[in-house]
Amino acid sequence: MSHSRVPNASKAVPILTYHSLDDSGAVTSVAPRDFREHMHILAQRGFTGISLSALLDFWDGRGVLPTRPVVIAFDDGFSNVLEHAAPLLSDLGFSATIFVVSGRCGQTNDWPNQGSRTPRLRLLSWSELGQMVAAGFEVGAHSVTHRPLTEISHLEAAREIVESKATIEDRLGHAVQTFAYPFGMFTRVHYELVRKHFQGACSVEFGKALRENDRYQLPRLDVYYLRHPVLFQLFETLPGHLYLRMRGMGRRVRGKTCAGST
Repeated sequence: MSHSRVPNASKAVPILTYHSLDDSGAVTSVAPRDFREHMHILAQRGFTGISLSALLDFWDGRGVLPTRPVVIAFDDGFSNVLEHAAPLLSDLGFSATIFVVSGRCGQTNDWPNQGSRTPRLRLLSWSELGQMVAAGFEVGAHSVTHRPLTEISHLEAAREIVESKATIEDRLGHAVQTFAYPFGMFTRVHYELVRKHFQGACSVEFGKALRENDRYQLPRLDVYYLRHPVLFQLFETLPGHLYLRMRGMGRRVRGKTCAGST
């Protein structure tokens, strides 16, 4: 694997966002077989999966990146990530970031605003998250209960942000550097709290991440738009750029901020 400091510093880096790896066909789900094909396509093309913290560290002048980095992120912390993603990613030498809902670990994703067509599935327990950390994966925060921050009081929102970090750090014994806003919804007050307590955060703005981007509302690419392997073959090709640009424009026209629950 080749690494370099300078060539990647100004390049846009994709942050690919997954949720659940299951066969339900829900907008938040990718079939395990398709996920495996996604990862093999990346590996065959010379990409290496990294954590979000690794990218932020590099932008801050610490560490190195692979020649073709791609951040792999999993929102919500479904237990099927341990089953279907962890072994494969480890075999490929990839890392990833798992954004967990600290108050729901070991339970299910039955939280407010959950879509009726989204399957209720088990989330990673603390012991399972410990296994992920031991295997080299990053655990980030995704709030305490996954409630939309804009629909609760400032005091409750502050607890959702700050307590999620503190709980994960206490239970896993590792610093939590990254955050993902539930449903991508936040105000300036929430933004400032996240900036105070984290190294960076992901929004649901559609696009690739650049060093000059605001570290606390980084854009991502929801794999919903690429989940079929035929479409994933277009990833980081000229036709793929055009396809994703059109999908991004369509989202903006419709006034949507995300494909599903995030």
